[in-house]
Amino acid sequence: MKRNVAVLACALLLMVGCTPKNDMVVPVTGDFSNKVKPILDRSCGGSSCHGGGANGYAVGLDLTSYDGLFRGYSRGTAVVSGEPFMSVLVQTINRTDTTISPISSARMPASRDPLPTEDVQTIVQWIKDGARNDDGSLPFPEPRPRGKVFFTSQFTDLVGVIDIQTGLIMRYVNAGNMQPFNQPPQSPHNVQVDDQGKYYYVTLIRGNKLRKYDAATNELLAEVPAGTSPAHVVITSDGSKAYVTNFDQTVGQVYEYNTASMALTNVITVPNFMKATHGARLSHDGKFLYIGNNGTDLITVVSTANDSIVAHVPVAPDVPPFGSFIYKPYQIAVRGDDRYIYVTCNGKGVVSVIKRDTSDAFAWQDTIRVGTKPLQCEVTRDERFLYVCNQGSGSVSVIDAQANHLLTTIDNVGKQPHGIDITDDSRTVYVTLENILNGEPPHHPIAGSKDPAFIAVIDVASNVVIRKIEVGGFAAGLSITPGRGN
Repeated sequence: MKRNVAVLACALLLMVGCTPKNDMVVPVTGDFSNKVKPILDRSCGGSSCHGGGANGYAVGLDLTSYDGLFRGYSRGTAVVSGEPFMSVLVQTINRTDTTISPISSARMPASRDPLPTEDVQTIVQWIKDGARNDDGSLPFPEPRPRGKVFFTSQFTDLVGVIDIQTGLIMRYVNAGNMQPFNQPPQSPHNVQVDDQGKYYYVTLIRGNKLRKYDAATNELLAEVPAGTSPAHVVITSDGSKAYVTNFDQTVGQVYEYNTASMALTNVITVPNFMKATHGARLSHDGKFLYIGNNGTDLITVVSTANDSIVAHVPVAPDVPPFGSFIYKPYQIAVRGDDRYIYVTCNGKGVVSVIKRDTSDAFAWQDTIRVGTKPLQCEVTRDERFLYVCNQGSGSVSVIDAQANHLLTTIDNVGKQPHGIDITDDSRTVYVTLENILNGEPPHHPIAGSKDPAFIAVIDVASNVVIRKIEVGGFAAGLSITPGRGN
């Protein structure tokens, strides 16, 4: 009887809004003003440094306020929420401990004694907890007014997120092994946002997995096996299916998933014709999946209605019916009207143009010479231009996507251009730069980490690189919200 009375009393309390103590919701606070700002004020915020004196803020970094800190500095992002290891502020105040972060040659406070260990730890913990403001809010609240750029960093097992409005890195998301990177990376290779901007998908090319994340919170929602060397992932326009290629030279297959359950629903494979699948794209009308077979010089065309094989299209006239291993198709782009399919061939330094006619027949149409070892490519939304990343020559080729001929080459883009995407308004191109072979050094040489990668930002009107963003090592895949599933 006593137990029933107690249960009833508890139920009544809940009905009138009372919550037991152990279930009380504790508001999240950031403690910036109470814990972090006093350290910055006495160590870094002097009028001659980052306090806005007669000479302004050193390197443009304002450390007098929360908002000032998150405006970044002349080279980009100072603090990345949740990631002290990748935050420049930590790298400059950390003098010895490479488990906390890499160590920058720019040591702060300048010409003064290092910060006490406990002060460094306070800042590190604050960033780990999200670098929240006093009211508990995170920097760069969602939704972002101009969208976001997601990119992969293969050497650091991270996916980075750039805020388009400010050009600053707003988050890094763990996608494999954790810092300080004392295990071989699982290598996030490709990232793709769905058309709804709700989820993004990441392939781990060495971890043999596909991951699904919430695009607003960056929460990991699912992880599933994805064959051998999963390379590229494409999402149908309604977001219901994901196709994942396998970049294995001994096999040729594409895994198909139901994205709601993340269950494997089919494996598309054709022995001899399909091998080392890497690039894949969907037609804009959703009828066909195009698969690039790096090991056979053939493009496999699949009907998405029933996953039947429609054709194996050679990427050049001299490719025999059963394929070859000369052109090495790597990635695919499709013009908005679906009339032309563009295939980068990194074995020959060309883009193969395949035409789809009104009867849905496919045939090679032309070959366009570009730079050395072309990797990813993308067509602007207005269908005017095709941009091609030339990994071997450090350039980006610009092709007239109406006349299908080379317009110009943007030289000296950076070391090893790899991934590419273009904003919805067709005005800005983002290109990942691997920067792994005789690469460009970081702004401040660092100990405790590999050389960083970069993202080049190209203005379409002038075809000039207008900005470079320093990011985690070996940047590869890239996808801009809202995505197009491809």
